[in-house]
Amino acid sequence: MANFTTESEVRLKFQLNDTTLVPSGLVTQSIDDAHVEVLRFLDPEYDTEEPEDALVLGETLLAGAHLFRSLASKDAFEQKRGTIGRQRVEEGKRFASLMGVASLTEDQAWYVLAPYLAAYPARAVAGVTASTVVLGEE
Repeated sequence: MANFTTESEVRLKFQLNDTTLVPSGLVTQSIDDAHVEVLRFLDPEYDTEEPEDALVLGETLLAGAHLFRSLASKDAFEQKRGTIGRQRVEEGKRFASLMGVASLTEDQAWYVLAPYLAAYPARAVAGVTASTVVLGEE
């Protein structure tokens, strides 16, 4: 099935006009990744040729979250750190900002997509297991 959103919708939503900083291939890959993720949880009832606007918006937001994580990853690899005497000079907080935007955008995407999902994706940071007896405890 074709993607619900397009490169132009993602660029417009997030005001990403710079095709050097955000190349077309990166946007397209982010859309493809978001679409695969949406299809994993999508209720088959909504798997139609003409998706509803909210479904398009949800995939657009999710693609944006993937895109911002990719940009953050690139930024992390390109950061230059230097030391002058005992002072460390680091670049700004761009990585943390991009990851924060990605996280908020992903939360918003799943909120918008919720009515269209058969199952909601697990978002737990850690799994909980049953307690077990430790030596010395009864």
